[in-house]
Amino acid sequence: MQDFFIHLPASKERGNGCKAWGIQSEFVLPFPIEQDSWEKAQAWLNKEKGKCIFTAISYEAGFLHLGVELKNNPIQPAILFIVPEKMEWFEENAIDLENNKRQSLHFIPVENEESYYEKLFKIKTHLERGNYYETNYCTQLKADISNLDPYQHWLQLFQSNPAPHAAYVQWKEHHLMCLSPERFIQKKGECLSSQPIKGTIKKGASLAEDQELKSQLSSSAKDKTENTMIVDLVRNDLSKIAQKGSVTVTALAQIHSFPKLHHLISTVQCRIKSETTFTSIMSAMFPMGSMTGVPKKKAVETMHQLEPAPRGWYSGTLGIIQPNGDFDLNVIIRSIYWNNNSHQASIGIGGAITLHSNFKEEYQECWLKAQSLINP
Repeated sequence: MQDFFIHLPASKERGNGCKAWGIQSEFVLPFPIEQDSWEKAQAWLNKEKGKCIFTAISYEAGFLHLGVELKNNPIQPAILFIVPEKMEWFEENAIDLENNKRQSLHFIPVENEESYYEKLFKIKTHLERGNYYETNYCTQLKADISNLDPYQHWLQLFQSNPAPHAAYVQWKEHHLMCLSPERFIQKKGECLSSQPIKGTIKKGASLAEDQELKSQLSSSAKDKTENTMIVDLVRNDLSKIAQKGSVTVTALAQIHSFPKLHHLISTVQCRIKSETTFTSIMSAMFPMGSMTGVPKKKAVETMHQLEPAPRGWYSGTLGIIQPNGDFDLNVIIRSIYWNNNSHQASIGIGGAITLHSNFKEEYQECWLKAQSLINP
């Protein structure tokens, strides 16, 4: 097993894909993080300026920005930067599947339906008190898997569900099989774009049913309200680093269709000053609004106390920083994390919770989001 390998598929949204192997140089920041952790990260980026750099950042790495105390350390690194030894860029994906049968992975929830409802009842109490207006509660599915070719498994998953921000990452014993549909943030010159997802519905078995389901999603007051709340949060985050008056919403709660689901996606953009650093952007934006809540600090703080385990890479972000400083980072959702040493796999699942949330429907939506990974 090599130290590092990534495969970022090409897509209309992402553009060219790439594969990268080996480590020319790396920066690894483990948990717990300290007050100067992000400064150390930026210093390393400055040293490696002008190179292609892969990054993966765990959700809890953003707690320092928010002043939230971390109670349990994830096993993944807080911040990972790697300059690969070799990179290959391509415009189309060539799925190279070996002639092996897809392995069936049997995941079980780490908390039962009753426990999930108890957590949502506590969250609703906070919502009624006005402690926050929307939050994102996440739970997990787990499996013990002793024999797995994670890269071939991810290729098979991607063939069934070619998500626009999918990724496969292997770093040492850590493997991430990601089918993310969501862009966290893209930088092109002075332009930043964020595309939060809030609002999900399954695809129909027939054209008529599919149109009906899309109509339900587009007319759902609950889903539109959730989306708008997060858009406002993203606008506020961007305003911390944007040139004055440059924050705009170019698309609000528009339906985007994927192989198995429909989502409501918005696009928020701004212009930044040319000297704005990568870590100052992360300080303003991370963790992303679609995986936190409004207001962000209180939502993150409370969910961290309620959730059954740290999120780690799930709800975090990964992508490539280009030699000119541009980058395109995803939201790590719809993903399987597998550890080659422990042989344990996990799937993070969750969704937005508001005062209008129906507990049973939220639970069903969690399972719906996991289906592309369990039953592709």
